[in-house]
Amino acid sequence: MASDDLDNFFTRLSRKRARDEEENINHITIILGMIASVIAMVGTWYNKNYLVKELSRDWDEERRCYLNGLYNGKEVDCIEQLRVSKRAFKSLCIILHKKGGLARTRNVCIEESMAFFLNILAHNLKYGIIDFDFYRSKETVSRQFNSVLHVMMRINPEYLKLQSCVISGSEIEKWKWFQVILYI
Repeated sequence: MASDDLDNFFTRLSRKRARDEEENINHITIILGMIASVIAMVGTWYNKNYLVKELSRDWDEERRCYLNGLYNGKEVDCIEQLRVSKRAFKSLCIILHKKGGLARTRNVCIEESMAFFLNILAHNLKYGIIDFDFYRSKETVSRQFNSVLHVMMRINPEYLKLQSCVISGSEIEKWKWFQVILYI
């Protein structure tokens, strides 16, 4: 009998411990849920009040759309921005590629390089303006401008005919101060 009472006592004690443990687990779960809710509310409040909201932009897509508007858009836009017609632009790109050796780089196509070059010359722009419009770094704009310039200089004798500067008569007196420059 004493053994049965002892077994009952231990059984009741283990059941009570199991109930207490389950209650403790429930209390801990509730407390952790409340802490997570408070952290989420504070994070939401901070995000709403202090973080700068800016839409992510796809610079490559915007650049492609801008360039597509230049060379495949309206004729007027191409003439206004690049000072050449679309047909002249495309044939100039072909000439510079085939005869001048202008090559596409990993990130910049020949048409984009030509657009940099013509835009800078047509509007007397600085690299900083072009890098903003074309979403490129100043270094990229500079490199591409110089590569197109070198190719232009390479095909210069074939396509550009320079006239000699002959000064005669009354104009000699006007230009005598610039003799060093004129004869160099």
